Amino acid sequence: MRLSDLFAEAARNLSGQGVRSLLALLGVVIGSAAIVALLNLGHMAQEETLKRFRQTGVDMLQLQAQPAGPALLGLDLEQLELAGVAEPGVLQITPLATTRTLVRFGASHVEAMVAATPPAMAKVAGLHVVRGRLLGNIDDCGSAVLVGEQLANQLSTPGQAMAPGALIMVGGYGFTVVGVLGPTPMEALSPVDYNQAVVMPLACSRRVMAGPDATAALVRLRLDADPEKVGQSLVARLTRPGLGVQARDARAMIRAMKTQAAVHSRLLTAIGGISLLVGGIGVMNVMLMTVMERRREIGLRSAMGATPMDIRLMFLIEGMVLSLGGGLLGALLGLAATAVVAKASGWEFVVALWILPLGPGMAAVVGLIFGLYPAIAASRIQPIEALRAD
Repeated sequence: MRLSDLFAEAARNLSGQGVRSLLALLGVVIGSAAIVALLNLGHMAQEETLKRFRQTGVDMLQLQAQPAGPALLGLDLEQLELAGVAEPGVLQITPLATTRTLVRFGASHVEAMVAATPPAMAKVAGLHVVRGRLLGNIDDCGSAVLVGEQLANQLSTPGQAMAPGALIMVGGYGFTVVGVLGPTPMEALSPVDYNQAVVMPLACSRRVMAGPDATAALVRLRLDADPEKVGQSLVARLTRPGLGVQARDARAMIRAMKTQAAVHSRLLTAIGGISLLVGGIGVMNVMLMTVMERRREIGLRSAMGATPMDIRLMFLIEGMVLSLGGGLLGALLGLAATAVVAKASGWEFVVALWILPLGPGMAAVVGLIFGLYPAIAASRIQPIEALRAD
Protein backbone atom coordinates (compact mmCIF):
# COMPACT_ATOMS: atom_id res chain seq x y z
CA MET A 1 0.00 0.00 0.00
CA ARG A 2 1.31 3.43 -0.91
CA LEU A 3 2.11 5.97 1.79
CA SER A 4 -0.55 8.36 0.49
CA ASP A 5 -3.14 5.58 0.80
CA LEU A 6 -2.08 4.96 4.39
CA PHE A 7 -2.55 8.67 5.26
CA ALA A 8 -5.96 8.72 3.56
CA GLU A 9 -7.05 5.59 5.41
CA ALA A 10 -5.79 7.02 8.70
CA ALA A 11 -7.85 10.16 8.16
CA ARG A 12 -10.97 8.05 7.44
CA ASN A 13 -10.44 5.90 10.54
CA LEU A 14 -9.97 8.95 12.79
CA SER A 15 -13.01 10.74 11.40
CA GLY A 16 -15.05 7.59 12.06
CA GLN A 17 -14.18 7.78 15.76
CA GLY A 18 -15.93 11.14 16.08
CA VAL A 19 -15.94 12.62 19.57
CA ARG A 20 -13.10 10.40 20.77
CA SER A 21 -10.72 11.87 18.17
CA LEU A 22 -11.85 15.40 19.04
CA LEU A 23 -11.13 14.84 22.73
CA ALA A 24 -7.67 13.51 21.88
CA LEU A 25 -7.11 16.52 19.63
CA LEU A 26 -7.97 18.97 22.41
CA GLY A 27 -4.78 18.50 24.40
CA VAL A 28 -2.60 18.71 21.30
CA VAL A 29 -4.44 21.83 20.10
CA ILE A 30 -3.90 23.57 23.44
CA GLY A 31 -0.22 22.65 23.52
CA SER A 32 0.46 23.77 19.96
CA ALA A 33 -1.52 26.98 20.47
CA ALA A 34 0.46 27.72 23.64
CA ILE A 35 3.79 27.32 21.83
CA VAL A 36 2.82 29.51 18.87
CA ALA A 37 1.00 32.16 20.91
CA LEU A 38 3.60 32.54 23.66
CA LEU A 39 6.59 32.63 21.31
CA ASN A 40 4.91 35.04 18.89
CA LEU A 41 3.86 37.32 21.76
CA GLY A 42 7.47 37.37 22.90
CA HIS A 43 8.55 38.23 19.35
CA MET A 44 6.02 41.07 19.12
CA ALA A 45 7.08 42.43 22.50
CA GLN A 46 10.71 42.45 21.33
CA GLU A 47 9.73 44.26 18.12
CA GLU A 48 7.80 46.88 20.09
CA THR A 49 10.82 47.40 22.34
CA LEU A 50 13.20 47.76 19.38
CA LYS A 51 10.91 50.45 17.95
CA ARG A 52 12.09 52.66 20.80
CA PHE A 53 15.51 52.84 19.17
CA ARG A 54 14.36 53.66 15.65
CA GLN A 55 14.43 57.45 16.02
CA THR A 56 17.60 57.89 18.05
CA GLY A 57 19.32 54.86 16.47
CA VAL A 58 21.73 52.38 18.03
CA ASP A 59 24.82 54.63 17.72
CA MET A 60 23.70 56.57 20.79
CA LEU A 61 24.68 56.97 24.43
CA GLN A 62 22.67 58.45 27.27
CA LEU A 63 24.53 60.26 30.04
CA GLN A 64 22.58 60.63 33.27
CA ALA A 65 23.64 62.87 36.16
CA GLN A 66 23.51 61.24 39.60
CA PRO A 67 24.08 63.80 42.38
CA ALA A 68 25.84 62.26 45.37
CA GLY A 69 25.24 65.03 47.92
CA PRO A 70 22.67 67.60 49.03
CA ALA A 71 23.59 69.96 46.19
CA LEU A 72 21.63 69.22 43.01
CA LEU A 73 24.63 69.11 40.71
CA GLY A 74 24.28 68.21 37.04
CA LEU A 75 26.27 67.89 33.84
CA ASP A 76 28.21 71.10 33.27
CA LEU A 77 27.30 72.49 29.84
CA GLU A 78 30.80 73.80 29.14
CA GLN A 79 32.36 70.46 30.09
CA LEU A 80 29.88 68.68 27.82
CA GLU A 81 30.87 70.91 24.91
CA LEU A 82 34.58 70.37 25.56
CA ALA A 83 34.08 66.61 25.87
CA GLY A 84 32.29 66.54 22.52
CA VAL A 85 35.28 68.22 20.87
CA ALA A 86 37.99 66.22 22.66
CA GLU A 87 36.41 62.76 22.28
CA PRO A 88 37.10 61.45 18.74
CA GLY A 89 34.21 58.94 18.76
CA VAL A 90 31.57 61.62 19.42
CA LEU A 91 29.61 63.34 16.66
CA GLN A 92 27.17 65.38 18.73
CA ILE A 93 26.19 65.90 22.38
CA THR A 94 22.70 67.21 23.04
CA PRO A 95 22.12 68.19 26.70
CA LEU A 96 18.76 68.50 28.41
CA ALA A 97 17.41 69.24 31.86
CA THR A 98 14.20 67.87 33.34
CA THR A 99 12.02 68.52 36.35
CA ARG A 100 8.41 68.15 37.40
CA THR A 101 6.34 71.15 38.39
CA LEU A 102 2.82 72.57 38.31
CA VAL A 103 1.56 73.65 34.88
CA ARG A 104 -1.53 75.86 34.76
CA PHE A 105 -3.69 76.89 31.81
CA GLY A 106 -6.81 78.89 32.59
CA ALA A 107 -8.72 77.03 35.28
CA SER A 108 -6.91 73.76 34.61
CA HIS A 109 -3.71 72.69 36.28
CA VAL A 110 -1.65 69.51 36.45
CA GLU A 111 1.80 68.44 37.59
CA ALA A 112 3.82 67.63 34.46
CA MET A 113 7.35 67.06 33.29
CA VAL A 114 9.25 70.08 31.99
CA ALA A 115 12.17 69.52 29.63
CA ALA A 116 14.68 72.23 28.78
CA THR A 117 16.45 71.41 25.51
CA PRO A 118 18.44 73.13 22.75
CA PRO A 119 16.83 73.41 19.29
CA ALA A 120 18.90 70.43 18.08
CA MET A 121 16.83 68.08 20.26
CA ALA A 122 13.94 68.33 17.78
CA LYS A 123 15.92 66.32 15.21
CA VAL A 124 17.43 63.92 17.75
CA ALA A 125 14.09 63.04 19.34
CA GLY A 126 12.00 63.32 16.16
CA LEU A 127 9.81 66.16 17.42
CA HIS A 128 7.23 67.72 15.12
CA VAL A 129 4.30 70.05 15.63
CA VAL A 130 0.67 69.68 14.64
CA ARG A 131 0.03 73.36 15.32
CA GLY A 132 2.46 76.26 15.46
CA ARG A 133 6.24 75.89 15.13
CA LEU A 134 9.25 74.33 16.84
CA LEU A 135 11.68 76.19 19.07
CA GLY A 136 14.61 77.88 17.36
CA ASN A 137 17.72 79.84 18.28
CA ILE A 138 15.61 82.99 18.34
CA ASP A 139 13.77 81.62 21.38
CA ASP A 140 16.88 81.36 23.61
CA CYS A 141 16.26 83.14 26.91
CA GLY A 142 12.70 83.83 25.77
CA SER A 143 9.39 82.73 27.20
CA ALA A 144 8.39 80.40 24.35
CA VAL A 145 7.47 76.78 25.05
CA LEU A 146 6.13 73.71 23.29
CA VAL A 147 3.40 71.55 24.81
CA GLY A 148 2.91 67.83 24.19
CA GLU A 149 -0.35 66.85 22.53
CA GLN A 150 -1.64 64.72 25.43
CA LEU A 151 -0.82 67.42 27.98
CA ALA A 152 -2.46 70.06 25.77
CA ASN A 153 -5.64 67.98 25.59
CA GLN A 154 -5.54 67.43 29.34
CA LEU A 155 -5.29 71.17 30.07
CA SER A 156 -7.83 72.22 27.47
CA THR A 157 -11.42 72.90 28.49
CA PRO A 158 -14.59 73.41 26.42
CA GLY A 159 -14.28 76.83 24.85
CA GLN A 160 -10.60 77.20 25.80
CA ALA A 161 -8.42 74.86 23.77
CA MET A 162 -4.64 74.90 24.00
CA ALA A 163 -3.27 76.54 20.85
CA PRO A 164 -0.23 78.58 19.72
CA GLY A 165 -0.34 81.98 21.40
CA ALA A 166 -1.87 80.67 24.62
CA LEU A 167 -0.37 81.77 27.94
CA ILE A 168 0.48 79.03 30.44
CA MET A 169 2.06 79.14 33.88
CA VAL A 170 4.99 76.81 34.48
CA GLY A 171 6.31 76.73 38.03
CA GLY A 172 4.71 80.13 38.69
CA TYR A 173 6.21 81.82 35.59
CA GLY A 174 4.33 82.80 32.46
CA PHE A 175 5.22 81.31 29.06
CA THR A 176 3.77 81.59 25.58
CA VAL A 177 2.92 78.41 23.69
CA VAL A 178 4.43 78.57 20.20
CA GLY A 179 3.60 75.02 19.15
CA VAL A 180 1.72 71.86 20.09
CA LEU A 181 3.78 68.72 19.51
CA GLY A 182 2.43 65.83 17.48
CA PRO A 183 2.48 62.24 18.78
CA THR A 184 6.06 61.26 19.63
CA PRO A 185 7.02 57.63 20.28
CA MET A 186 8.75 57.06 23.59
CA GLU A 187 12.42 56.31 22.94
CA ALA A 188 14.38 53.89 25.12
CA LEU A 189 17.24 56.35 25.74
CA SER A 190 15.07 59.43 26.12
CA PRO A 191 14.25 60.43 29.71
CA VAL A 192 11.28 62.50 28.51
CA ASP A 193 7.79 61.53 27.34
CA TYR A 194 7.25 64.49 25.05
CA ASN A 195 3.55 63.71 24.66
CA GLN A 196 2.97 64.79 28.27
CA ALA A 197 5.67 67.41 28.72
CA VAL A 198 6.38 71.11 28.37
CA VAL A 199 9.52 71.85 26.33
CA MET A 200 11.39 75.13 26.82
CA PRO A 201 14.78 76.52 25.69
CA LEU A 202 17.70 75.27 27.74
CA ALA A 203 19.67 78.53 27.62
CA CYS A 204 17.66 80.40 30.26
CA SER A 205 15.64 77.73 32.05
CA ARG A 206 16.92 78.44 35.57
CA ARG A 207 13.63 80.04 36.55
CA VAL A 208 12.01 76.60 36.45
CA MET A 209 14.91 74.16 36.77
CA ALA A 210 16.65 73.35 40.04
CA GLY A 211 20.04 74.45 38.72
CA PRO A 212 21.93 75.68 35.65
CA ASP A 213 23.28 72.27 34.68
CA ALA A 214 21.85 69.55 32.47
CA THR A 215 20.41 66.46 34.12
CA ALA A 216 21.09 64.25 31.08
CA ALA A 217 22.62 64.27 27.60
CA LEU A 218 22.18 62.25 24.44
CA VAL A 219 25.46 61.48 22.66
CA ARG A 220 25.56 60.60 18.95
CA LEU A 221 28.55 58.35 18.18
CA ARG A 222 30.49 57.68 15.03
CA LEU A 223 29.62 54.35 13.41
CA ASP A 224 33.11 52.95 14.04
CA ALA A 225 33.25 54.11 17.66
CA ASP A 226 33.29 51.66 20.58
CA PRO A 227 30.28 52.70 22.72
CA GLU A 228 31.66 51.12 25.89
CA LYS A 229 35.04 52.88 25.66
CA VAL A 230 33.49 56.23 24.69
CA GLY A 231 31.03 55.95 27.57
CA GLN A 232 33.79 55.22 30.08
CA SER A 233 35.84 58.15 28.77
CA LEU A 234 32.91 60.58 29.00
CA VAL A 235 32.04 59.41 32.50
CA ALA A 236 35.64 59.98 33.58
CA ARG A 237 35.63 63.49 32.05
CA LEU A 238 32.32 64.61 33.53
CA THR A 239 32.43 63.04 37.00
CA ARG A 240 33.32 65.52 39.76
CA PRO A 241 33.03 65.68 43.55
CA GLY A 242 29.36 65.35 44.51
CA LEU A 243 28.32 64.13 41.07
CA GLY A 244 28.32 60.68 39.52
CA VAL A 245 27.58 60.05 35.87
CA GLN A 246 25.98 56.94 34.40
CA ALA A 247 26.34 56.01 30.71
CA ARG A 248 23.78 53.81 28.99
CA ASP A 249 24.68 52.22 25.65
CA ALA A 250 21.91 51.49 23.12
CA ARG A 251 23.73 48.50 21.63
CA ALA A 252 24.37 46.97 25.05
CA MET A 253 20.69 47.44 25.95
CA ILE A 254 19.62 45.68 22.74
CA ARG A 255 22.03 42.79 23.38
CA ALA A 256 20.70 42.40 26.91
CA MET A 257 17.11 42.43 25.66
CA LYS A 258 17.85 39.78 23.03
CA THR A 259 19.55 37.57 25.62
CA GLN A 260 16.58 37.95 27.92
CA ALA A 261 14.17 37.23 25.05
CA ALA A 262 16.07 34.02 24.21
CA VAL A 263 15.73 32.84 27.83
CA HIS A 264 12.01 33.63 27.79
CA SER A 265 11.57 31.80 24.48
CA ARG A 266 13.13 28.64 25.88
CA LEU A 267 10.95 28.88 28.98
CA LEU A 268 7.77 29.42 26.95
CA THR A 269 8.66 26.55 24.64
CA ALA A 270 9.09 24.29 27.66
CA ILE A 271 5.65 25.32 28.97
CA GLY A 272 4.04 24.57 25.60
CA GLY A 273 5.98 21.29 25.39
CA ILE A 274 4.51 20.16 28.73
CA SER A 275 1.02 20.86 27.38
CA LEU A 276 1.87 18.81 24.30
CA LEU A 277 3.07 15.92 26.46
CA VAL A 278 -0.28 15.89 28.23
CA GLY A 279 -1.96 15.87 24.83
CA GLY A 280 0.34 13.03 23.74
CA ILE A 281 -0.87 10.89 26.65
CA GLY A 282 -4.42 11.46 25.44
CA VAL A 283 -3.43 10.39 21.94
CA MET A 284 -1.84 7.19 23.30
CA ASN A 285 -4.98 6.34 25.30
CA VAL A 286 -7.19 6.80 22.25
CA MET A 287 -4.86 4.71 20.09
CA LEU A 288 -4.79 1.87 22.67
CA MET A 289 -8.58 1.80 22.78
CA THR A 290 -8.62 1.79 18.99
CA VAL A 291 -6.27 -1.21 18.91
CA MET A 292 -8.53 -3.15 21.29
CA GLU A 293 -11.64 -2.37 19.22
CA ARG A 294 -9.99 -3.25 15.91
CA ARG A 295 -8.51 -6.63 16.87
CA ARG A 296 -10.60 -8.45 14.24
CA GLU A 297 -9.46 -6.01 11.53
CA ILE A 298 -5.84 -6.48 12.60
CA GLY A 299 -6.27 -10.25 12.48
CA LEU A 300 -7.84 -10.11 9.01
CA ARG A 301 -5.04 -7.89 7.69
CA SER A 302 -2.41 -10.22 9.11
CA ALA A 303 -4.17 -13.30 7.68
CA MET A 304 -4.26 -11.65 4.24
CA GLY A 305 -0.49 -11.03 4.25
CA ALA A 306 0.06 -7.78 6.16
CA THR A 307 3.37 -7.88 8.02
CA PRO A 308 3.88 -6.61 11.59
CA MET A 309 5.72 -3.63 10.05
CA ASP A 310 2.62 -2.80 7.98
CA ILE A 311 0.44 -2.90 11.11
CA ARG A 312 2.88 -0.74 13.07
CA LEU A 313 3.11 1.76 10.23
CA MET A 314 -0.67 2.00 9.93
CA PHE A 315 -1.18 2.90 13.60
CA LEU A 316 1.87 5.16 13.72
CA ILE A 317 0.50 7.18 10.82
CA GLU A 318 -2.89 7.43 12.54
CA GLY A 319 -1.20 8.82 15.66
CA MET A 320 0.84 11.29 13.61
CA VAL A 321 -2.19 12.44 11.58
CA LEU A 322 -4.15 12.95 14.79
CA SER A 323 -1.35 14.96 16.41
CA LEU A 324 -0.43 16.90 13.27
CA GLY A 325 -4.05 17.90 12.73
CA GLY A 326 -4.22 19.14 16.31
CA GLY A 327 -0.92 20.96 15.83
CA LEU A 328 -2.16 22.80 12.75
CA LEU A 329 -5.41 23.80 14.46
CA GLY A 330 -3.43 24.92 17.50
CA ALA A 331 -1.10 27.05 15.36
CA LEU A 332 -4.10 28.86 13.84
CA LEU A 333 -5.64 29.31 17.30
CA GLY A 334 -2.33 30.65 18.64
CA LEU A 335 -2.08 33.20 15.82
CA ALA A 336 -5.66 34.32 16.47
CA ALA A 337 -4.86 34.75 20.18
CA THR A 338 -1.78 36.87 19.43
CA ALA A 339 -3.80 39.02 17.03
CA VAL A 340 -6.36 39.70 19.79
CA VAL A 341 -3.63 40.56 22.31
CA ALA A 342 -1.86 42.80 19.79
CA LYS A 343 -5.05 44.74 19.08
CA ALA A 344 -5.85 45.10 22.78
CA SER A 345 -2.31 46.30 23.54
CA GLY A 346 -2.02 48.66 20.58
CA TRP A 347 0.88 46.67 19.13
CA GLU A 348 1.58 45.98 15.50
CA PHE A 349 0.60 42.39 14.67
CA VAL A 350 3.61 40.61 13.21
CA VAL A 351 4.26 36.90 12.71
CA ALA A 352 7.68 35.32 13.11
CA LEU A 353 7.71 32.73 10.32
CA TRP A 354 10.19 30.52 12.17
CA ILE A 355 7.61 30.03 14.94
CA LEU A 356 4.84 28.65 12.72
CA PRO A 357 6.33 25.15 12.15
CA LEU A 358 7.21 24.68 15.82
CA GLY A 359 3.69 23.92 17.06
CA PRO A 360 2.69 21.42 14.34
CA GLY A 361 6.22 19.98 14.18
CA MET A 362 6.42 19.28 17.91
CA ALA A 363 2.88 17.91 17.81
CA ALA A 364 3.85 15.47 15.04
CA VAL A 365 6.88 14.32 17.04
CA VAL A 366 4.69 13.82 20.12
CA GLY A 367 2.24 11.80 18.01
CA LEU A 368 5.08 9.64 16.72
CA ILE A 369 6.48 9.00 20.21
CA PHE A 370 3.18 8.33 21.98
CA GLY A 371 1.77 6.39 19.05
CA LEU A 372 4.71 4.00 19.03
CA TYR A 373 3.56 1.81 21.93
CA PRO A 374 0.00 1.28 20.60
CA ALA A 375 1.46 0.52 17.15
CA ILE A 376 3.85 -2.10 18.57
CA ALA A 377 1.03 -3.60 20.64
CA ALA A 378 -1.13 -3.88 17.52
CA SER A 379 1.64 -5.53 15.50
CA ARG A 380 2.08 -8.25 18.16
CA ILE A 381 -1.52 -9.45 18.02
CA GLN A 382 -1.68 -12.96 16.62
CA PRO A 383 -4.20 -13.37 13.75
CA ILE A 384 -5.75 -16.62 15.07
CA GLU A 385 -6.21 -15.23 18.58
CA ALA A 386 -7.69 -11.98 17.20
CA LEU A 387 -10.24 -13.81 15.00
CA ARG A 388 -11.10 -16.34 17.72
CA ALA A 389 -11.58 -13.64 20.39
CA ASP A 390 -14.03 -11.78 18.18
